[in-house]
Amino acid sequence: MIRSGKRWTVHDRDGNAIYLTEERWAQIIDEANHVEMIGYEELIKTTIRQGKRRQEPLNPRKYRYYRYFAQLPDGVNHIVAIVLFGFDVDGQGPCPTTL
Repeated sequence: MIRSGKRWTVHDRDGNAIYLTEERWAQIIDEANHVEMIGYEELIKTTIRQGKRRQEPLNPRKYRYYRYFAQLPDGVNHIVAIVLFGFDVDGQGPCPTTL
């Protein structure tokens, strides 16, 4: 059984807290999605901490974080992490975001 709690939390260059849940990680590395990411979890964290980010034009709460890595295999040279910013339950402002 997969836990639904937070797997980890990191802060981006602007100080925004971004977390990944165990449930979301299981979906990411599922055979039907991106099983190749299993060995690159630390690079995902680095991408969020140090990478550039771009806001999605059709959803202002959605951002793409991306960063170049020379050590990726098979002609791949960037990791892209999609992050969705949410709001806390009591309406006091942005909450930590989910990957």
